[in-house]
Amino acid sequence: MAPHSSQSSAPSPSLKRKQASISSFFTQKPASTPANAPKKKQASPADKPEPKQDNTPEADDDDDDDIVVPAPKRAKTTGTVAEAPIRVATSVHFEHTSQASSSSQRTDIFKFQSSPAAPSAAVEEEDPERKQRKKEKEKLHQQFVRKLGGSDCQVGIGRLAVNDAASAEVEAAEAEEEDEPAPPPSVKGKGAKKAGSKLTPMEKQVIEIKRQNMNTVLVIEVGYKFRFFGEDARIAAKELGIVCIPGKFRFDEHPSEAHIGRFASASIPVHRLHVHVKRLVTAGHKVGVVRQIETAALKAAGDNRNAPFVRKLTNLYTKGTYIDDAEGLQGPAPAAGGASPATGYMLCMTETNAKGPGNDERVHVGIVAVQPATGDVIYDDFEDGFMRSEIETRLLHIAPCEILIVGEMSRASEKLVQHLSGSKMNVFGDAVRLERAQKKKTSAAEAHSHVSEFYAGKMKATSTEEDTQAAKLLQNVLSLPEQVTICLSAMIEHMTEYGLEHVFDLTKYFQPFSARSHMLLNGNTLVSLEIYQNQTDHSTKGSLFWTLDRTQTRFGQRMLRQWVGRPLLDKVRLEERTNAVEELIDPARAVPVERVRGLLRKVKSDLEKSLIRIYYGKCERPELLTVLQAMQMIAMEFADIKSPAQTGFQSSLVGEAIASLPTIRASVVKYLDKINMHAARTNDKYTFFREAEETEEIGELKLQIGSTEHGLLEHRKEAASTIGRGKVEYSTVSGIEYLIEIENNSPALKRVPASWVKVSGTKRVSRFHTPEVIQLIRERDQYKEALAAACDQAYKTLLADIAAQYQSFRDSIQSLATLDCLLSLADIAQQPGYVKPEYTEEAGLHIEQGRHPMVEQLLTDTYVPNDTNLSHDGTRALLVTGPNMGGKSSYVRQVALVAIMGQIGSYVPAASARLGLLDAVFTRMGAFDNMLAGESTFMVELSETADILKQATPRSLVILDELGRGTSTHDGVAIAQAVLDYMVRSIQSLTLFITHYQHLSRMVHSFPDHALRNVHMRFTETGSKDKDGDGEITFLYEVTEGVAHRSYGLNVARLANLPSDVIDVARQKSAELEESIRRKRLAGLLGAVGRVLDESGLDGESADDGLLSRLMASAEQL
Repeated sequence: MAPHSSQSSAPSPSLKRKQASISSFFTQKPASTPANAPKKKQASPADKPEPKQDNTPEADDDDDDDIVVPAPKRAKTTGTVAEAPIRVATSVHFEHTSQASSSSQRTDIFKFQSSPAAPSAAVEEEDPERKQRKKEKEKLHQQFVRKLGGSDCQVGIGRLAVNDAASAEVEAAEAEEEDEPAPPPSVKGKGAKKAGSKLTPMEKQVIEIKRQNMNTVLVIEVGYKFRFFGEDARIAAKELGIVCIPGKFRFDEHPSEAHIGRFASASIPVHRLHVHVKRLVTAGHKVGVVRQIETAALKAAGDNRNAPFVRKLTNLYTKGTYIDDAEGLQGPAPAAGGASPATGYMLCMTETNAKGPGNDERVHVGIVAVQPATGDVIYDDFEDGFMRSEIETRLLHIAPCEILIVGEMSRASEKLVQHLSGSKMNVFGDAVRLERAQKKKTSAAEAHSHVSEFYAGKMKATSTEEDTQAAKLLQNVLSLPEQVTICLSAMIEHMTEYGLEHVFDLTKYFQPFSARSHMLLNGNTLVSLEIYQNQTDHSTKGSLFWTLDRTQTRFGQRMLRQWVGRPLLDKVRLEERTNAVEELIDPARAVPVERVRGLLRKVKSDLEKSLIRIYYGKCERPELLTVLQAMQMIAMEFADIKSPAQTGFQSSLVGEAIASLPTIRASVVKYLDKINMHAARTNDKYTFFREAEETEEIGELKLQIGSTEHGLLEHRKEAASTIGRGKVEYSTVSGIEYLIEIENNSPALKRVPASWVKVSGTKRVSRFHTPEVIQLIRERDQYKEALAAACDQAYKTLLADIAAQYQSFRDSIQSLATLDCLLSLADIAQQPGYVKPEYTEEAGLHIEQGRHPMVEQLLTDTYVPNDTNLSHDGTRALLVTGPNMGGKSSYVRQVALVAIMGQIGSYVPAASARLGLLDAVFTRMGAFDNMLAGESTFMVELSETADILKQATPRSLVILDELGRGTSTHDGVAIAQAVLDYMVRSIQSLTLFITHYQHLSRMVHSFPDHALRNVHMRFTETGSKDKDGDGEITFLYEVTEGVAHRSYGLNVARLANLPSDVIDVARQKSAELEESIRRKRLAGLLGAVGRVLDESGLDGESADDGLLSRLMASAEQL
């Protein structure tokens, strides 16, 4: 390309005016200007001196200029001036108009002239100090103008230079893409337009990718960094704490940012990519990684060598789909004492239009929940009422990190989802990402067709022996309910976007949520009994899961969480677990048990997640080696075991789990024999396979690379003879190889042919590439790129081979997880005061000296144990009364937790326990309103109670805590009495009913078979009573027969440090009310006695027995 004239960069008139106005800001105005002031003569191009640089004096030292940057265009020269590289000038010559007047010598030093005219004699005589001051003022002026704008700023001269100082951090590869081409010559006259900012080719590429992914934060590979642009840079700076270089934030080229020359940007190092991506997805962002899909070598050899690198969106991540974090797979299971662990489930839900008015509203809901990190899939199809308790139960059990809503949700469902997932401190432990998908009118038919096509394609890839099993599993999938099929189709499409659709191939791990082989723990029960989280800070510490978790591995911890949330109903399976735990704590089995414990301690990686990453083809080479070596260690530990009988355990559960571990040994050893261990640890793709296992293509490419490098070495002789030297050695500078160095004062420099390319140099030496070296390096780099692609393909083939064994590998890991869970329960069983429960078929709970499992571990004092006896044929319900803070709620929770622990298969904190198998535990505890749904405290209370009455069975345990306290006393007593009567007479569930209404205690007389009994929490009242108040209350926390006729709320007020004046007034009012009630009761008793006497008559006939019993109860109340 011919060099353009230096005049082509002359500023436009508008820029001249702007510059002149800025210059005048620094120039003192003379008092008068001579009319005949001589015009300044513009220097000719030939006489113009080389522009000075803003360099320090050390810039002239013998420094390396090894970094190759694109050379700017050269200016035309006249005569025989030697061509020399022109450095980018920091100023531009400006031609002053005829109106510009000369100034005095004093004001001239403040004027800015980027290309001064030929120095006059007066200037030559200036002292060095004046020259230095002038130079500093010029430099200050340049910086000021560059900030404000003008022909000397980025817009004016940035065409030939790096756009701003911040881009100095970007490598040469980035600069080459981001530099704008030189502008065309300015057009003078009416046709001249105002100069505007133009986009670089790479910025145009970024905009094109961004417009296709507007809701995604893009991380773009540029050279040796990953960069964020525009609004994405601002988000990254906020979330990651990195610097955002100012610039344009919008991608729509809005006029408000037309004056800004480039996009805002932020950057991160390549090796820290996944660290920062994980932080972004954890914050709830959808992140896309855009990579360069061609290398410098292939680009140089291709047709688009002058175009920017080809880039493509290669990965999409959200909180649920981010499985590329290999760092989080190492280490044992984290202690269950911190924040609630996310389950990693992605849940899709849809519902039909609501039917029915008001409280009779019903919706039909379908859900599919996928855990990409393990391959588990949960589905369900159900109807829900206006309280949406069924949806709440499933959301609390699954605890998703992402929710995909298909179609429109009803108002109640929408509010529930927003309430549960809207804040960072919610019941899920973190904010939940919500996405939405459209639902068509023919969505059911289209969904069925989509799912059928998806699995039909998978079946074609199965082998003959797998056809029968695959066909059976496919039939099960296609027979799913309509709403579930819609969700499944939406999830397949959603996961395909992230490249994780293969998770649905694993149809063996499809599980229905509402399997009747498990006890039902609804949403209220999970929260009230603190199954997974405490109610204080939503962490796991103080929860039932925290109490039972002694696992060593992450996959064992996940299995235990499933056990805790889904207690068994099968007596045989329960006895298998408890028998296994009993054998594991048997001192006679100490040696084999310690052998299993030792194996679990050696497993440092999350094998279940790593295995699914292999299945997805996303596993890195070091991680693959770690997984295979861990599985080899597991298989070799019990290599001598051929059958469960050889394990030494009587328990079939333990024996079968141990016997399944060695079955994978042959497959694991086969894959390990193909791998070069050292290369796998260092992630060296080129020598990853042992030489005997390399593919033919890899071998051929390595030979070609060797031949090319040999040619480079042989070329040294030819190069040496060309410059008249006996020997030439190559050097490598700044990563550039095969450089021939020649001293600048050497005669050999004059013999260098014109075909040799000068790559870099210093004042001492020059460095060259010969045409042959350039060609051979290009060939070698192309072979290396082809070799890298061949090695990646061979590695993908290996991963696919291992993925074919996914089923057997996953079964072995599940067996190891089972052993981990059983050993965790064994650790619990060895604690003092724990006993093996006995299971019965009848509905009942007989617990002797039972204790609260969580409170016992958190308290430093001894926990007071209590007995409980409930049975369907005997006492079905207990009416629990007692003073405030007397331990009523703790007691009823203790009963429910012991029952749940027993049906998990764990030992329980009691002296003895005989447990009937419960199908559900329902709780109605606490007082709170639902502001989002516009429901009062009492409305929530009764709605939850109504759900319990509809769902409870004779095999359910129901806990009702202070029902009716949300309304007036009379209404509350009436409702509480009616509900309790219905529970005992009609439903006949096992019931624990807490109340402060002493009036309810009379109900026991309505059940002569003792189906309802009164119990209260014991306490003692010490100290003298006077007219000012009560004595001191001591809580004994023991459950005993009878009724507590007072609640002693003033005692709690005193403990809460209410002001003494307030307590005195409250005590006075309480005494007045008690006296009033006592008088009314006495009057009623006297009236009843009169009626008894009237009914008896003079003939001595007895009155009604019911009336007499009520009379005796009233006397007892007094």
